[in-house]
Amino acid sequence: MQGLGIFDLTLDEIMLFFQNEWVVGWVLILSGVIAAAWLLENITDPIPLLGTIFDILIKVGTYVGFFVGILDMLVGYVVWATNPDGIIVAAVLVITGFSLVMRLLDKFPLALVFAIAVAAFATFTIYGALAPYTSDPLLGEIATQATSLKWMAVIGIIIFCVVYVIGGLVIKLIQLIGKVFSSTPVSVLIGLAAIAIGVIVIVAPAIVGLVIPWPGT
Repeated sequence: MQGLGIFDLTLDEIMLFFQNEWVVGWVLILSGVIAAAWLLENITDPIPLLGTIFDILIKVGTYVGFFVGILDMLVGYVVWATNPDGIIVAAVLVITGFSLVMRLLDKFPLALVFAIAVAAFATFTIYGALAPYTSDPLLGEIATQATSLKWMAVIGIIIFCVVYVIGGLVIKLIQLIGKVFSSTPVSVLIGLAAIAIGVIVIVAPAIVGLVIPWPGT
């Protein structure tokens, strides 16, 4: 299992890996290429190999981009936490990551999924809290009734409705913002900005506020 040693890394070791302008720069460039793939595919379409590469990238970009987007936001946090002067780099990473993540999440009914998840978790938590009291002399009857399938279903439905109404409003707002950031024109602009900032980070990091060597390294 030595080949899977990456899973044994600590959070500090992972953060230290990303405290490098070359790593940050290439993360930005690759993320930008995925975000701006639509424009780049049209530009490189006359070139057989490049056109094909970007055509494939567009097809798989929604799913690959989701994981790349999560990586972007992680790296953005690392930059913000360890190199505060690089706030521009951190912001571009987070915005790019959000745009890529929302490409996939926008296809799912997030409010419904979130409400179901919370209702299921809360219902099982309540069941786990009440189950030990079913044999209690004073609370046994109440606990037994409350943990019955009928009442667990009622509790779950109530929690679902409350969370769906309250949490759904927030999630729908996030989805609305996500639709804007993941739309093709905005995504292309974000991607081009990410590529440009990525090149600057590699060539002249001081321009975007990165302190080299990184503080604490």
